[in-house]
Amino acid sequence: MHRRSLILVSLLLALAVPLSASQFIDMPFDQVAREATYVVRGQVVDTWSAWDASHEVIYTYATVRVSRYFGEMTGPDTLVVREVGGTVDGYTQEAIGFPAIRRSENVVLFLSEWEDSTDLRIHAFNQGKYLVRQRGGFDVLVSDPVKQGEAARPERNDRMAIGTEEVGLSIDEFATMVDDARAGISAEVKRTRD
Repeated sequence: MHRRSLILVSLLLALAVPLSASQFIDMPFDQVAREATYVVRGQVVDTWSAWDASHEVIYTYATVRVSRYFGEMTGPDTLVVREVGGTVDGYTQEAIGFPAIRRSENVVLFLSEWEDSTDLRIHAFNQGKYLVRQRGGFDVLVSDPVKQGEAARPERNDRMAIGTEEVGLSIDEFATMVDDARAGISAEVKRTRD
């Protein structure tokens, strides 16, 4: 399998994908929730990768079957998400640190439109992606510990996936946080009221 060097991929992405600097630093949850076009819970039912029109960047596409919208919004039952990175004909491009989209994942995603189209992407990189896990008989959300560029180190992924995830946030807690953020009630203000 062919791999580009990290430097080349980083340069390519910097030139090919318009990004704002704020996307590379952690943003407050409230900001991520307010800026997202959609906040959805769903299952990734299919993924595929393809070159862009100029054959310079590989994108991975994911079909997400939506089971719930958060924050008083609604939308289609199925969404297609496009993220930088993927493999086509044995050629792999990785966008180091970007979220990885994997078939069969149960996820909660913050989604926004790409600057150059109406295609959807995961907003705020990995801050915009949670995995749904079962803990004590309840669904909870945990940050996805795997980012692009880490799949080449399966021993690290196995260690991260087993027993090192955070405790998790309940779906109800998450829904309240999204509702508050979209209503302009920051977590700081809410803490001072309680």
